[in-house]
Amino acid sequence: MEFRVKDLFQIDTLKQAFVVSGKQGLNNPIRGVTIIEAPDIAEWISGGELLLSSLYPLQSYNHSEQQAFMAQLSEKKVSALVIKTGRFVHDIPSGIIEASETHHLPVIQIPKQVPYREIMYPVMESLFNNQVIKLKYFKEVHDRFIALTLANKGSDNIIASLKKLIGNPVTLYDRNFCPISATDPHLVQFEVLEQEEADAARTGTEFPCYRQRVIYPDWSGGTCDHFVIPVETVNHIKIHLVIHEMCKTVEALDFVAIENAATSLSLELVKQYAVAEVEMKFKDDLIDDLLHAKIESLQSVYQRANLIGWDLNKTYVVVLFRLRSVDACDEQEADLYGLHNPYQHMLYELIQQQVPEGTIRNRSDQLVVLWNVDSAQGDKTACLRTIKEAAKSIQQIFCKRIQHLDLQVGIGNAAHAISELPRSYKEAQDALQLGTMIRGKSAIAAFSDLGIYRLLCQIEDADELANFIPPSLKKLLAYKQPNREDLIKTLQTFLQHHQNAAKTAEDLYVHYKTVTYRIERIKEITGIDMEDPDEMLSVQVGLKILVLLGDKNLSLQTEQAGV
Repeated sequence: MEFRVKDLFQIDTLKQAFVVSGKQGLNNPIRGVTIIEAPDIAEWISGGELLLSSLYPLQSYNHSEQQAFMAQLSEKKVSALVIKTGRFVHDIPSGIIEASETHHLPVIQIPKQVPYREIMYPVMESLFNNQVIKLKYFKEVHDRFIALTLANKGSDNIIASLKKLIGNPVTLYDRNFCPISATDPHLVQFEVLEQEEADAARTGTEFPCYRQRVIYPDWSGGTCDHFVIPVETVNHIKIHLVIHEMCKTVEALDFVAIENAATSLSLELVKQYAVAEVEMKFKDDLIDDLLHAKIESLQSVYQRANLIGWDLNKTYVVVLFRLRSVDACDEQEADLYGLHNPYQHMLYELIQQQVPEGTIRNRSDQLVVLWNVDSAQGDKTACLRTIKEAAKSIQQIFCKRIQHLDLQVGIGNAAHAISELPRSYKEAQDALQLGTMIRGKSAIAAFSDLGIYRLLCQIEDADELANFIPPSLKKLLAYKQPNREDLIKTLQTFLQHHQNAAKTAEDLYVHYKTVTYRIERIKEITGIDMEDPDEMLSVQVGLKILVLLGDKNLSLQTEQAGV
């Protein structure tokens, strides 16, 4: 619908005109028309004009000045230069012709008897008519997309309507170019061959966009051009509206529809974000109340859950995910918390992918997941194994991407009713805390696997817990020689292998005789009777208490006790 230089020759008064040079620019769009009456005309034009001139102001210009003048016009995006000969100049200067070819700026010659008004009036009439058509089309398109937005039709209907208007397939992608919705699913996957910025003059819009040549693996390796329009929503999150030029080239009026569709999509996503924020706040408050047993009545809880479509009659396992810096102080740890932190957000998305039916709550330093499990599944071990495998997969993917962070996981037992959720939450907290103490910073620990630690962690008083350490083990803790740590480690490993010295030596990477020597030395220091099962049970429990309380605290307690 744009009026271009080549369309000038449809005007009756220009039937005798001919193109002298610069034929490559005949597709230049015309957005205005004016007459050159001064040599500094280039300073007063805005671009897209058709210039009419008798070259009277340029009569004194030499060859290089003529070329410089044409370069100025080209820089200003002038559409074409129409020159009337026979009055002030009989031949168009060679400098203008040469520069016209160089800059693809058409030079058109007309006879001296053709009045300027007989060119200006038809051009202005065409431009005015085109503008009226464009404004009318804009209103129709604008009304259509506003109606879709107000009717909550969603992004699928918006891009379907856009496809009908522009006659080309449309796909909507998220910020990572994962498809959100598409009018033609077989065009969703593509590989970029080359990319370039779009010509703003051609699009006629202010929003940024770019073109790219792509190939479609799912479409027999076919290729075509894309127009990609990034649409920014709240929190600087971008989506990408992609137009596939499969059926026809995108034209100027098409960009009117594209711009309105982009605006509607932006409004749709802002609305979805606002609704999601309210739902998340509502859901998070409900989860907090359930985990901390702040329930006024079951009826009110079920009513709140129904508002967000959450089924509380299912069986859930509380699973905690916690991020920790590999080498960080407490002040640095605080930077890891919060859903808007990129690491925390990445973890949130990974969990969503692995547990699509789970419910996730972001709480300061943890992500709390209410993991939906099949209550009819009789094998609890298989259920726990499934959760561990999924958690391990999440941990591996995350730590492969972010290598300076550790991801720790604690798993509670199943809660078959909402009244059991606080218990499962407490178990997951204990599993998270004890798991990292026992198995290291990247532990994935289930409360049901903690054995006697589940009993010991119920005793919160450290002094009372230390009282269960047998005197014989306290003597070893009070031993002041440099090899004390080796003796304690050897004793722990020796008992783990059921007092098998050969396996202990293999596990510690020492000689068999070294193990037997250390065991004898332990007996001398502590007086432990390793043939007494009751005493050995007390020592094993004491070693586990040592893990819970830490060696330094126990050493201090043994010193205070005078052992």
